Amino acid sequence: MFLAVMETASSQRRKKDKTRDSPAKLQYQIQVNGVLYDVQNTDPRMPLAAFLHFMLHLHGTKTMCFESACGCCAVVLEYDDPVNQGKRIVKSVNSCLYPVGALLSLKNHQVITIEALGSVKKGLHPIQQRLADYNGSQCGFCSPGFVMQMFGLLKNNQTPNVQEVEDIFDGNICRCTGYRPILDAMKSFAKDSDASLQGSLIDIEDLMICPMTNQRCDQNSSTGPAEGSDILLYSNCRMKWYQPRTLEQLYDILQENPKEPAKFINGDTAKGVYKGIYFKVNIDVKGIPDLYKVTMGPHGLKVFSNVTLSSLIDYLKLYSDQSPSYNVIAQHLLKITNKSVQNIAGWAGNLMLKWYHKEFKSDVFVIFEAVGAKLAIGDKDGEKTYTPMEFLDVKMEGKVLLYVEIPKLKENEVMNSYKVMPQTQNSQPYVSAGFRMEFEISSGVKLVKSFSMVYTGISDNFIHANATEEFLKGKDITSNETLQGALATLDKEVIPDDNSPLLAKAEYRKSLAFGLFYKFFLSLLDESHVSPCNRSAICSLKRPVSTGKQIFSCRPRNYPLTKPMPKLSAYKQTCGEIEYVNDIDPLHNELFSVFCLSQVGNATIDTIDITRAEKWHGAVKVILAKDIPGFNTFMPPPFEVEEILSSGPVLYAGQPIALCVAVSQHYALEMVDVIKVTYKDEETPIVTLDDAIEKESFYPSPGTELLVGDPVGAISESPYQIEGEVRAGEQYHFHMETQICRCVPTEDGLDVQAASQWLDFAQQAIAGACGIPAKDVNITAKHLGGAYGAKVTRANLVACGAALAAHLLNRPVQCIMDLTTNMKAVGKRHGYIFKYKVGFNEDGMLNGVIIKYYCDNGSSPNDNEVSAYFVFSDNVYKCKNWQLIPVALKTNRAAHTWCRSPGSKPNIFVIETILEHVAKFLSLDPIIVKQRNLYAQGDITPLGFDLPYCSIKDLYSTQIEKVNVTDRLQAIEKFNADNRWKKKGLAVVPLKYCLDWTEGFYLCTVSIFASDGSVMVTHGGVEIGQGINTKVAQVCAYVLGIPVDLIAIKPTTTISSPNSGTTGRSITSELNCLGVKNCCEILRERMSPVKAILPPDTPWKDLVAACFKAKMNMTAQYWVSPDPNSKGEPQYFSYGVTVAEAELDVLTGENQINQVDMLFDCGESLNPAIDIGQIEGAFVMGMGYWLMEKVIYDPKTGEVLNAGTWDYKPPFSKSIPINFNIELLKNAPNAMGVLRSKASGEPPQCMSCVTLFAVKRAIEAARQDIGNDSYFPLSGPATVDEIQTNCLVDYKNFSI
Repeated sequence: MFLAVMETASSQRRKKDKTRDSPAKLQYQIQVNGVLYDVQNTDPRMPLAAFLHFMLHLHGTKTMCFESACGCCAVVLEYDDPVNQGKRIVKSVNSCLYPVGALLSLKNHQVITIEALGSVKKGLHPIQQRLADYNGSQCGFCSPGFVMQMFGLLKNNQTPNVQEVEDIFDGNICRCTGYRPILDAMKSFAKDSDASLQGSLIDIEDLMICPMTNQRCDQNSSTGPAEGSDILLYSNCRMKWYQPRTLEQLYDILQENPKEPAKFINGDTAKGVYKGIYFKVNIDVKGIPDLYKVTMGPHGLKVFSNVTLSSLIDYLKLYSDQSPSYNVIAQHLLKITNKSVQNIAGWAGNLMLKWYHKEFKSDVFVIFEAVGAKLAIGDKDGEKTYTPMEFLDVKMEGKVLLYVEIPKLKENEVMNSYKVMPQTQNSQPYVSAGFRMEFEISSGVKLVKSFSMVYTGISDNFIHANATEEFLKGKDITSNETLQGALATLDKEVIPDDNSPLLAKAEYRKSLAFGLFYKFFLSLLDESHVSPCNRSAICSLKRPVSTGKQIFSCRPRNYPLTKPMPKLSAYKQTCGEIEYVNDIDPLHNELFSVFCLSQVGNATIDTIDITRAEKWHGAVKVILAKDIPGFNTFMPPPFEVEEILSSGPVLYAGQPIALCVAVSQHYALEMVDVIKVTYKDEETPIVTLDDAIEKESFYPSPGTELLVGDPVGAISESPYQIEGEVRAGEQYHFHMETQICRCVPTEDGLDVQAASQWLDFAQQAIAGACGIPAKDVNITAKHLGGAYGAKVTRANLVACGAALAAHLLNRPVQCIMDLTTNMKAVGKRHGYIFKYKVGFNEDGMLNGVIIKYYCDNGSSPNDNEVSAYFVFSDNVYKCKNWQLIPVALKTNRAAHTWCRSPGSKPNIFVIETILEHVAKFLSLDPIIVKQRNLYAQGDITPLGFDLPYCSIKDLYSTQIEKVNVTDRLQAIEKFNADNRWKKKGLAVVPLKYCLDWTEGFYLCTVSIFASDGSVMVTHGGVEIGQGINTKVAQVCAYVLGIPVDLIAIKPTTTISSPNSGTTGRSITSELNCLGVKNCCEILRERMSPVKAILPPDTPWKDLVAACFKAKMNMTAQYWVSPDPNSKGEPQYFSYGVTVAEAELDVLTGENQINQVDMLFDCGESLNPAIDIGQIEGAFVMGMGYWLMEKVIYDPKTGEVLNAGTWDYKPPFSKSIPINFNIELLKNAPNAMGVLRSKASGEPPQCMSCVTLFAVKRAIEAARQDIGNDSYFPLSGPATVDEIQTNCLVDYKNFSI
């Protein structure tokens, strides 16, 4: 991960250029934020992000994926245009892959990081200010990346439009916010933004001045090697790094190294796809001016190989008047990776990836081959041209891909291309296709003269549909016989690979081959020739710029309570100044540790050979299970043992078996690669839930079955019965800060900086593993970069790893999981199979419900949830007879754990599925069937809970009327009747969410400083982005009657808040607010006698001084640990209703959520801005679960195969609802809540399945067109391929 000599930060030999007149004193210089640094002794392959972090101590730039796909590492790079003298190139880049050495070939370059823009002390940049003001930062880990991406856009275009703003964030991930507030903040800089968003347009001068140096950022500085330097910049036994300046020098280098494969460096983004491949010969070709040439000739556009994808796109748009194909190609290229990668990756590098790896799905290859491009390959002896197909067989040793010539279309040629992918942004394709046809008119008939059909994603070797191309020659393009004949021919020659679980099903990819050809075929015809209902096949879905409304009420007389104010830490977050664990500067002797994982899933370790690892450069120690001085478990009693390091038994592929400790993260990762492990007693792992059910692999105590009434009898006596099955998959939490912990031995024991949601539990685990008392383990948690439940119990694994290494070696140690390790070693959201049987009447009223919950716990039942959440199984629906049967499955997967809305989200999904099934069986509208079954005030739930404040009937009818559901359903019905290949659907999901306080326990302390009246607060919760510190401060200020800025919320520690419970389940914020409220009331009561004898207008500071003078204790503590009420009922229920409308491309499965309208009962919100942010973020995360995020396991070993951003896709900014409207119920104070409020972090996510049901309505409309109106289950995640497969598309139904 981190290449370089990184024993200590001081090992970097860097110098600041204080005399800019004599830069040649430093040989190899790079410039960061206006300061020059010598990198002569730095490994040129070192990622820029690592250099910024470890060498320059610039921690605002974050890292997570190391695949250029999350955007949190974005910086802005500017340099002299190598072709156009006097022009500067400015672009955002992802620093996680960009090598430091690659900067040296960019003349007068400048790297700009978040630190250069602004700071809380010196003043914020307008982008930083607005992102915070618009509540676009929650955990804050991704915020610097969004700021830098926007900064790069504004540097190039001072007045962008809203579409350009939305387009620029295709490579930035945010798991917290749901994107809407981020997009609103950034669109406020657009010239055409909505009046409600419009901020002042930014002054160009604000973009040119560096706050760190107060000088223009675009001034020229001499960077790179000094003039006359040798082209071999770096050389050692492992690597050579060249920087040629001419093609001749490049050819010489290749001749000098005939036996070594050479890697050409432009952006070096390929290592984000194919990892662990190292080249001894590295050649940075960016310093060769001849390879930047672009010329427009009579036959086409000639583009040389140093031209990046983004520049190629610009050139194609510039010359789009020369050929209509140029705009087609540009639009396709825009779908490759993301803007930051396009800015540095070249088209040539993409083709070389295809040359090296024939299985690589190269969109560049597809469109170049389809359009008839020619590639020029050069060497010392000259150059030759090849088609892209021919290029794949060229022996490239000693050769250079020089340029591509993209021809113009002939007057009678037509070309188009298509890419269908799991997400609309930043995704590799399921299938891409390019088509080009040349036609001729004979006797008034349009005949095919030639036809080119190029595919990727079908199989490694299938590129051209040769037989179909041949069939089409001379055929009448307006004939249905031609269409069907071509499809029948294509059917015979399209044989998709089906040899990898990472591939979508073969039947889907084959159907795409037909569907994309059909789209192109219809586009060739005049509109008059195409049936009106078939015209919808031609175009892909069009996504307009997203919008949204947020409706809430507040009470100004109670401010700061109910005030919609930004988070207290928001401005530091948008400046990159918040310190996460990985931002703490390493001490001089600090070490780094990495887990070595098992590669099999059900075996016993036979031998572990660590000899090479312990001798590796930078290695310190390999820790094994036998080295653990205490208990080998990160789950202390009463939980079952989960070993920190396997003592022999291997329960799942990805289980830690050793801990490698080294002087750098990079060396520790290299140590992992050379550990040799052998296994014995290997058995076939139980990987799927079906396998576990078939083999009866169950945990013995899954929980208590719930039986109410006589469901068996009620179902048998019902006039109608149904049985069914539906599934809900796993979900990776995708916290931007991966699992991490830092431990420092001190005279007081171990000081631990933990990214944990449960410090007390981590303290117990560390103490047990190290064999020391809990009093010697001091844990602090300042801020977490996201968590969502993953850091409740699972964070103990890295905590114990860091603590063991620190304890055994008596040195500071960090234990960091990279994304791949995190996704393989740590469990996800529990997966489910639900089997149900239901009895009901002719009006859809439920009589009896039986549900069996098969819940995958993985390799341990410690975080079992299957029966703990039966309180949600009824959702809002009344039925007198219930049987809920829990079954905890044991599989050879990492032990699954809590994930935002654990248990509640899948439980509500299955009852919603049941109501949908009932409605379909009776041919009734599910919206009406649901309405008939709603609870009324005073009803009793299956667990015997009274519903005295149940408002769901009113909310349901109000929301349906308010968002005009009836008229929209009529419009959808007409749309579906008029369009055969595009469909829409609308669904409604209501919510009843139970909040129980009895498992929360926290110590809160409020201290008033006598010197100035300022207030310090500590509490037992952890700030993970949910805004707990801000709400606590608001409550404190409200009760004491003082301004919020007098209050400081200190980090949570086991010293200030010992024995506190976990941060989660949506109750932590309100219970700590309750605790702080009670502390403040104690203080206020204590101070009242003194206040009574002072003048009425006595300032707060003077009141505090008087109280202290009276020898008053100015600190109050309160232990929050609510007891259950006499009936054992929950504290309160939240209610909500969400309506969603979806649109679907039947041929491809691509879909979008056109509108979401949510009405949610949040009580009297303590902070509407924070609560709406929580609601939106929860909902979009839920959308990811139901429609996008699929965990793929190796069926033979159980290893997670899509452990990274390349194959695992959370929602991006264009995944969110196009029209996203949230309304908080007005005038609904919660008498049972804290200061009349209700929780917001988890309940709304339970309504996110409405998006799946809306898509299902659209699928049903497609099936109805072929006469199939039977019920079918749609399980989650309903990914693009699953959706299209359920549409039952048959090419034999295609017609003109």
